[in-house]
Parts: sequence; C-alpha cells; structure tokens
Amino acid sequence: MPILQTLDDLKSYPFSAYDGPQKVLMVKPDFYKVSYQINPHMADETGALPQVDEKRALFQWEKLKNKFEEFGLKVFVIPGQEDLPDMVFAANQVLPLDSKHVLLSKMAHDERKGEVAFFGDFFEHHGISTTELPEEVEKFEGTGDALWHYGMDLLWCGHGFRTDMKAIEFLADTLGLAVAPLELVDESFYHLDTCMCILNSRTVAWTPKAFSEESQKLIDGFFPQTIEIPYEEAKETLACNSFSVDGKNVIIPQGAKTLKEKLPNHNFIPHEKDVGEFHKAGGSVFCMKLAFF
Repeated sequence: MPILQTLDDLKSYPFSAYDGPQKVLMVKPDFYKVSYQINPHMADETGALPQVDEKRALFQWEKLKNKFEEFGLKVFVIPGQEDLPDMVFAANQVLPLDSKHVLLSKMAHDERKGEVAFFGDFFEHHGISTTELPEEVEKFEGTGDALWHYGMDLLWCGHGFRTDMKAIEFLADTLGLAVAPLELVDESFYHLDTCMCILNSRTVAWTPKAFSEESQKLIDGFFPQTIEIPYEEAKETLACNSFSVDGKNVIIPQGAKTLKEKLPNHNFIPHEKDVGEFHKAGGSVFCMKLAFF
C-alpha cells in the first residue's frame, strides 16, 4: 500500500467505510506519579517534577471512566503496575487494527517499555491476536501517534519524536494500511494526539505550529472543516488531546476555552472533564484510554 504523502494522493485514494471503536481500555492509576521527565510537561522551569495528588487523580480517572460508560462504551480496566507510572496513559501501548488484531508498540523511552507486555496479555486473553513490529522499527507508540480517520480506513500517523518512518513503512507496506504521515516539529507536542483531534470524517481540531509546513498543508487541504487551537492554549490545556466519542459528543479537558466555544458552532457537543492531575505528566483525556474494536 502506498504511503499517502501528498494531497493528491489522499484525494484520489479509494477509501473504504470504517466503523469506529465501541470499546475502551483504561489502566487504573494505582501507581501513577511523575517520577522522571520524558516530555516538557513533566517538569517546571527549574527542572522540578510536579507532585501528584493521588486521591484526586483517582477521582478524576473514575469520573472520566463514568463518562465513557454514560455514552454506552464498554470499558475494560487493567491494574497499574509498580515502577510503570505512565502505564495509565493507555493510548500508547498498542494500535488496534480491527476486531481481531492489534499491533504492539515499541516505546521510545526505556521507562515505558515494560508497559507493552501487559497490554499484549490483555488482548491475547480476550481472543485478539497481537503482532510485533520488526527489528528495524525503533519506535512506535500506538494511538498516541496513529489516529484512525472517522468513517474511512485512513490512518494519520505522526512521526518525529515517539514514532519513526520505519514504523509508517511497516504499516503501509507490510500491513497494507492507507497511511498519511504527519511530521511533528515541536517537542511540547510529542505525540500526534497532543496536537490533532479528529472529530468526525470532515472536521479536525488542531494546532498548526506543531507540524511541518508540508503536514500543515495536508491537514488543512484534506479536512473540509478545521478548528484551530492557539498554540499556547493547546500547550497549556492539552485541548487537542480530546476524544470525539461518536462524531457528535466530544470529551474535552477542563480549560480548553477555544475548543469549548467553537465546537457548538460545528454541531458538536462539548463535555468538559477535569483531568488536571494527569496534565502533570503531559497527558489528558485521549491519552487516558485506548479505544478498540
């Protein structure tokens, strides 16, 4: 399958219809804390790591879980693991391919590599087969960097910080997926899901400065409707790390002012949730769950 790198490639490709996921996997924040720094959000200007209020983090996590369930999503939960504090960010460890297969990630940092096996065990236990990346792929972080497009079999895939081009080549050449690569250029937006939220088949929320000029043109040219989030707001509130549950209802982080104001103008309903304790580690609503088929 060719990698769709130009607007002409995207507009001429015969996409098939693709149903969205109806299940969610979460990791209970049993051992969640900020004990190291692997992204700019995890330390202040002096280099000090933020302290997590564990009770408040659990409360926020439970409220988010309840919200998913209110929308009819079936939520599965696996326990957190000692010495894997970032495992709570369940979007990163696999990429669901369909209802029978998932692709296991290769985490970019040693601190997170141990998380993947627990996700592999979960899916194998539920009768879903797991595929490993080949040796030549050094890093790939699941749905943190690979976002399915609503309603079509197109995978937008960020690269530059946590995912490499070898991973994108594997997705296209070996797995036969239609992949559109997007180059990330700002370390504050180290995953695609921190700077791009696909709301439905026609609409995206994003912060353009996180992308190279070529990738900006690809996004802006392909989506009929774009909601631009100002750079500083996107960085401070992680507004683009939102989750469009059904192409209508969108769960957004508390404080995402621009997104909250603009969503109704595009016929979306915002649902604001406070997940501030998880912002301390650079994650928000989308990061805290894995949507799968």
